[in-house]
Amino acid sequence: MFAPLLVAFLMSTHQAAGAGDCGALDIPTSSREERLTALRACAAAAAESPLDHLINRTGKLMAVDQRAEGYGDLLASWDQAELAKPEVAQRLVKLMQSAETAASARTVALRALAAIPADRRPDGTPPIRLLEVEIAAVPSGMAYDKKEFTVAAGTLVHLTLKNPDALEHNLLICSPGSLAEMGTAGDRMGQTPDGKLKEFVPDSPKVLVVMGLVAPGKSKSMWFIAPEKPGTYPYVCTYPSHWRTMNGKMKVTAPTSATSGSDTATSQK
Repeated sequence: MFAPLLVAFLMSTHQAAGAGDCGALDIPTSSREERLTALRACAAAAAESPLDHLINRTGKLMAVDQRAEGYGDLLASWDQAELAKPEVAQRLVKLMQSAETAASARTVALRALAAIPADRRPDGTPPIRLLEVEIAAVPSGMAYDKKEFTVAAGTLVHLTLKNPDALEHNLLICSPGSLAEMGTAGDRMGQTPDGKLKEFVPDSPKVLVVMGLVAPGKSKSMWFIAPEKPGTYPYVCTYPSHWRTMNGKMKVTAPTSATSGSDTATSQK
């Protein structure tokens, strides 16, 4: 699922950027200023306000979509007064709660709602739980330093992957019981000419969350909503041959009364 979409996405954004239109909005390496400039141009062409246009584009995101990080960064840093307008906040709630909304779009909407002070959110908006998780590659160890973390279902997770190693690494969160299947799929991608272009992300619906390749000495972060179904979800580096030792467990638990009554923020670093 993810890999072919990634190739098509990279091709389309390259063509869009070359055409001088709003391509920078969808390119993962664009700066916030470049995205804002592109957003204003796109919105003007569509005869919409920049905020309306961004929310409309968010609603069209795919299940696993690299554009979500850029969209979420823009919305989460938007003017709070504008986000808190009833018509805007209610659209965000509807987008987050709709069964037809893709997982990546729900994450963007929840990030925007989290940026609104709790007392200014629409009635019926559920409390927002936030978890900060930091994982690092072990230099020359072919492993993550954190072997597991626990999160309540429905929590907004901000995960940072640091890579002080000499090799590239990625991090995928997958369906329960799929570690070996996704790892061997990554191994097979190492034998194909476009495996690196796809960042060694298998084409499978069992891939739930994707952190693309992180270069040596660099770090990346990503946002996602923890699955609603409790269970043990493996996270793994699918760079060929890495998966057997470079993996861990995300344990999803049912929310407790202590985590469901009001906004909460926790950290596992």
